[in-house]
Amino acid sequence: MNAYEIEQIEKDVRANFRLPLSFNGWADIERRAREERARVLGEGISRLFAAARAKLATFARGVRSTGADCTDARLRHG
Repeated sequence: MNAYEIEQIEKDVRANFRLPLSFNGWADIERRAREERARVLGEGISRLFAAARAKLATFARGVRSTGADCTDARLRHG
């Protein structure tokens, strides 16, 4: 066997005999997953409210414009 083959066998042995994650390791993974989920949900809710606010503003502008047009028409015919 040459040095390369021995090195590959050592890498394989290390990879196959790795211990499972400790409790702290799993807790870190779970904490990061929860933080990421909370961040994504927060961004989604923020975008939802921003879109709703924009639609409401557009609707309010339309109502104001219609009201102004009606008032203007009444003043001209009066």
